Amino acid sequence: MPYICCTQKLAKELTSEPLADAPDVRGFLGWHGNLIHLFRRKCVLLVNDETRFTLFIPGMVKKDFANFQKVFIHHCERTLGYMNANPAQIAQAKLLLGGFSYHKTHNRSVLGTLNDLKVGIDYILKARFGRLPETEEEYRWLVTFLNETPCQGKDLKGVVFPGREMLKMIDRAG
Repeated sequence: MPYICCTQKLAKELTSEPLADAPDVRGFLGWHGNLIHLFRRKCVLLVNDETRFTLFIPGMVKKDFANFQKVFIHHCERTLGYMNANPAQIAQAKLLLGGFSYHKTHNRSVLGTLNDLKVGIDYILKARFGRLPETEEEYRWLVTFLNETPCQGKDLKGVVFPGREMLKMIDRAG
């Protein structure tokens, strides 16, 4: 069961219940998420706690938040495909993604990564497109760029490349 640690903004969109403290979940099931506004549209930015693998979900509407698990799985599958995951890796990832649980944020290092990504995405979209990505090629370019950009954090062992680390982690889980 994935544990999505939500900022207050994202929690308001996903659940009406108060958020509980999150267990420190490592691996594929631990995620932090934030709601950001870009070009007057709601977007969700999610980062895996261990690998910093990034999911960017632009243009969210009310029905998307109501079906968040389905939207998450779709974008995870799509982004893994862009990172050259093989069908077995995608299938393994989908097996792990059942029954979501929403919690309070707990990892300041991951929150720092989310904030850095927010600034980066805002700059990239304004400079390159002047809008949210509209075509599959634009979206692919953006999420591939985000997941091939090296990251580091206090809880990481040196510099990591999120896409590569995620594929390694899925292989270990399988």
